[in-house]
Amino acid sequence: MRVSILSVGTEILLGQIANTNAQFISKELNELGASVVRHVAVGDNPKRLESAFKEELDAHDVVILTGGLGPTKDDLTKQTVAQVLGKGLEMNGQAMEFIENYFKNENREMTPNNKQQALVIEGSAILKNDVGMAPGMYLEHEHKQIVLLPGPPKELHPMVKQYLLPYFMNEESVIQSESLKFAGIGESSLETQLMDLIDNQTNPTIAPLAGQHEVSLRITANAKSKQEAYELIKPVKQEILNRIGTFYYGSDDKSMEEAVFDNLNQTFVVYDEITDGILLSRLKKHPNCNHYLKAYLNNDDWIHTLLNISEQDDEEVISKKLKERFNVDIVVVILQRTEHSIVYITNMQKDKKFNSTLSQSYVGKRDRISNQVLIDFLNFLRDE
Repeated sequence: MRVSILSVGTEILLGQIANTNAQFISKELNELGASVVRHVAVGDNPKRLESAFKEELDAHDVVILTGGLGPTKDDLTKQTVAQVLGKGLEMNGQAMEFIENYFKNENREMTPNNKQQALVIEGSAILKNDVGMAPGMYLEHEHKQIVLLPGPPKELHPMVKQYLLPYFMNEESVIQSESLKFAGIGESSLETQLMDLIDNQTNPTIAPLAGQHEVSLRITANAKSKQEAYELIKPVKQEILNRIGTFYYGSDDKSMEEAVFDNLNQTFVVYDEITDGILLSRLKKHPNCNHYLKAYLNNDDWIHTLLNISEQDDEEVISKKLKERFNVDIVVVILQRTEHSIVYITNMQKDKKFNSTLSQSYVGKRDRISNQVLIDFLNFLRDE
């Protein structure tokens, strides 16, 4: 099933709003195994909308239109779609009653143009709007599926989840997915190593998704039961981990900091000259942080005086001073030098060290560095 999402609204093209509706719909449908292959945005111009809709309808099994269902003159989505399909518009009594009651409860006079929101394409199934006035529509035409949704996200989201998704669910099957999360590997490198699996996917499907500091890989299976779906996912997951498992840190809602503490059974201290507390804030999200983290030290003159740290001290010297002062098992040192950054991790009891030099491209990027420290820390713990 090939799906196109056609978003209507000049404000999208002007950059006044982000097209978050297309993102949301894509995520929901992909989890059901539908393949969203195209996003298109068009302004509030009936001729351009007609042309775009015809093109998407010719090339796809499903066209989902968002926006343009309101009461103003530029809200012409359903009129244009009806014209292309050779259908008329009819008044929906339930929607009209809702609109009238809304204005009555607000003690406001309803202007005539609001009646436009209760018009629906003849022969369409109504998607109830529990938040706003304009109903959505679902219809089938010449073996194609067409959906019209309101533009405001607060109206669109519940409408999609409660009333649209059932049209894309197979009652005789279930959809299950697992998102594998990777760090320390880029999206292009990940895809290169898994290209044959991605190119030959059937059931389960494999969908890479790049995040801010990580890459997710969603495996989605369609089967008669949850257990059968998981059995389909299992060998694909194992093959993926056989190839890039060193970068894997968890599935679904697992965070990087959770993965670190899952592998941690020793106390540690952090000396941080770079992230300005960003790394600390991430570590403190975990409930066991205070149990293992005995001190978190910033680049501060008072700290330098207290611990006798000088500008000439390298990462090994600083680590020894922190080990002696706090009597911990592991020391993490993050240093800023003129043209590079240093991540140094050591477990002196096991005589184990990790030293990484981050290039100039990392300088000043505190979020990126804090994430890299967590990646390095997790790999350090795994290797123990």
